[in-house]
Amino acid sequence: MKSNFRIFLAVICLVAAMGTAPKRAQAADGPVVLTVAGAIANANRGPVDPFDDGFFNSGQIAFDKAAAFDIVDLQALGVKRLEVRYPDWPKGFVFEGPLLGDVLAKAGATGKVVRVQALDGYAAEIPMEDIRKYPVVLAIKRDGRFLGIGDRGPAWVVFPRDDYPEFKAQDDSKWVWAVYYIHVE
Repeated sequence: MKSNFRIFLAVICLVAAMGTAPKRAQAADGPVVLTVAGAIANANRGPVDPFDDGFFNSGQIAFDKAAAFDIVDLQALGVKRLEVRYPDWPKGFVFEGPLLGDVLAKAGATGKVVRVQALDGYAAEIPMEDIRKYPVVLAIKRDGRFLGIGDRGPAWVVFPRDDYPEFKAQDDSKWVWAVYYIHVE
């Protein structure tokens, strides 16, 4: 029950933040849905502000600079379509979004690993070499619809499971959904 309350609180905070995001935290005209920080060269926003960035502050996320992306920014990186069927899913799905490598390149990421953070606090580390080697998609759509809060959005890391045999035995622990923050190390 405590976990469900945290998720509920996180969603409420994000929805509130999206509607009132300060101008300095917006990469374009729309609300920021993804922030990339850490070992990056191309920042478009400054440090976490304890008040304006209440969701980051409550999650104990701090950075001096970051690259902030809205949906338009992510789409501008190019949209890759990826059809995936995972064994436990009711059916296959078509995911659409930029390659995670392209998002990180736009941010000027120079690290060896990324820590992908979900709204509920879940996080997974993905080696940068995997992101460069495989067409890992940061999905913002599933079956033609944007991923919303509560619908595994705003973004979902999706691996090309059906196209590479090495992913058949991989569990889904790196398939982080409800992604809003990536830290490059």
